[in-house]
Amino acid sequence: MNASLVRWLLLPLLVLIQACSGFPFLEPGLAAWDGPKKGTPALWHVQGRQGEAWLFGGIHALPPNIKWISPKMKRAMDDSDRLVLEVVGLEQPAEITKTFQQLGNSPGQPPLADRLAPELRDRAEQLRAASRLAPARFETLETWAAALSLAGAATANLAMVREAGVERVLAKRYRKRDKPVIGLETAARQFSYFDELAEEEQRAMLSSVVADADNAPQAYRDMVTAWLEGDGERLAEAANRGLLQRKPIREQILVRRNRDWANQITDLIGLGARPFIAVGAAHLAGEDSVQAMLEARGFTVTRVQ
Repeated sequence: MNASLVRWLLLPLLVLIQACSGFPFLEPGLAAWDGPKKGTPALWHVQGRQGEAWLFGGIHALPPNIKWISPKMKRAMDDSDRLVLEVVGLEQPAEITKTFQQLGNSPGQPPLADRLAPELRDRAEQLRAASRLAPARFETLETWAAALSLAGAATANLAMVREAGVERVLAKRYRKRDKPVIGLETAARQFSYFDELAEEEQRAMLSSVVADADNAPQAYRDMVTAWLEGDGERLAEAANRGLLQRKPIREQILVRRNRDWANQITDLIGLGARPFIAVGAAHLAGEDSVQAMLEARGFTVTRVQ
């Protein structure tokens, strides 16, 4: 399965897990960033009969000192009246930890090795050891939560820092200007999308994380580079490969959420708001993108950057 796509799917949750006190192995990135230092990620303008909005595809954790806020973005932020993010509340680690523990644990889970093909078991054990979580911890971790924990270990020393992520940077700017910052989802809802997957799909996610663990540095570099270059074709290609070829996962993790977000954005514009909306870049790529769903509702969506 495509390594880059796995990172796109799990990165929002990895950022949530970074806020959990129960996962000390997820620390700010240690590796030096050798990719582009600046860029102009894609930005869209949404126009409707009752108002307008802006759509920005972001990365939830970035290398420090990357320059990505352009003059066009600044104008859009000035013209907007609020910031809308995927999720807010990352500054409440105790609450996020509690939510993860409630949703991610169930007694009597099979051993981690039994949830994987034989050829993946040794690599999974290496990731487990790197996570500093005892083997007994996986006896209660549901498969999606185990996958997330191992993904955290695989990405622990990458050059990504949550404080440099799009959400943190934008939220700081909007709050400084006394503009509200709201979320499309709660942390609990983000976790629940994975928790609600059938066990077969959770195991597919776990297998993909383990199989692609060694590709994490290059996958992350490719992901950030494509984002900085505003390369919609590469993002759309990623949105149609790997795990998202599995219909239940695609519907649950991508299509369902995009549809819900398009409904919320429609309601906000209908109420007279002028939101600047920043969500994961993978949600703004491909035929099931948020833009496509807004266009189907009668909005005119124009890429301005």
